[in-house]
Amino acid sequence: ICDGALARSPASPDLLMLAGNVAREAGDFEAARSHYLVALDAGIDLERHHLLGALANACRYDDPSDPEIARFAKHFADTRYSPRSRASAGFALAKAQNDLADYAAAAGTLRKANAMVRTLPRWDSMAWQRFIDTRQRERVAAASTLAHPGFKPVFIMGVPRTGTTLTASLLARATGARDRGELRTLRYIAEQLIAGGHLDNPATLAEAANLYCALAVQDDAPAAWYLDQDPLNFRWLHIAAAMFPDARMIHLRRDRRDTALSLWSQDFAHPDLAFAYDFDDMRAFMDGHDALMTHWNRALSLPIFELDYETLVTETGPSLAKLRDFIGAPAHESHRAEDNAPVQSASVWQARQPVYATSIGRWRHYMPYVPELAGFT
Repeated sequence: ICDGALARSPASPDLLMLAGNVAREAGDFEAARSHYLVALDAGIDLERHHLLGALANACRYDDPSDPEIARFAKHFADTRYSPRSRASAGFALAKAQNDLADYAAAAGTLRKANAMVRTLPRWDSMAWQRFIDTRQRERVAAASTLAHPGFKPVFIMGVPRTGTTLTASLLARATGARDRGELRTLRYIAEQLIAGGHLDNPATLAEAANLYCALAVQDDAPAAWYLDQDPLNFRWLHIAAAMFPDARMIHLRRDRRDTALSLWSQDFAHPDLAFAYDFDDMRAFMDGHDALMTHWNRALSLPIFELDYETLVTETGPSLAKLRDFIGAPAHESHRAEDNAPVQSASVWQARQPVYATSIGRWRHYMPYVPELAGFT
């Protein structure tokens, strides 16, 4: 649709960015970058669109004289733009500096960029603790009927940047499961059920399960398993279990220092991830996550597969074999490009690369410049 619109009329910057986003999500980074560069030349509004970050995350930089890096630095320093727009350019610049192994420069840039974002409304750690306490007290009635016989959702979750996107992509190719990306449906259903006081109503839970199933299945050919890789689904596992007693849960874990650095290095659009710009907020979020997962493991009858990111990327074959057994899927290895689901998360570049282990221990490069990472052991 985008290509057709671009061919029919003079390209608007916004349409070019949309076409770039579609290409990036599909894994065509060359086409994405081409659209992004034309959008920049056409004068796209960088206050509204964080295009520089999208551009930086669609390649790997190996030349410090690359003009794109100078472009990032110029925008980052330009006080005519808002702090939020400049911060977006800062994250792009730091990404390029990290590619070039200039960790001192990347750390300095990230420190400034994160400080710019923190001038906006802050994440509320006290509200997060109240959220965790409330979830642990809640009880949910089982749905009165099964949404659809044979419908098997697989929820892949954890602290963001722990490998949920990679896990879903690999598992989909290894089993033929349908990867629905970060579906965001469970969070919507949970919020509506809680706000309406419906957690004790089996009929309403069944209606909610039917809604989830319809949005997961969509109008594609049926699949045996549907993967929901929204990492923040760990917040609502009691509701998922009540709707789908045959669901499977895969929980990703990763070294906290690598996770913290990865969060601090990423520009996020969703307000749920506003904790990522401050190390104290990150630590509070992780502590709440750990407490809630401990509760779910104790309180729910659903099995939860604990998967370490480090094991996944160093022992990929055995890890996938265990995951297949866990969800009850036979091997169905596919390498066809058309079988790759669009990746809409911040991990789109990493998920499209061959599995690599170089991100393990990346925090060590930054420790001399970001001593706060020592507090995440």
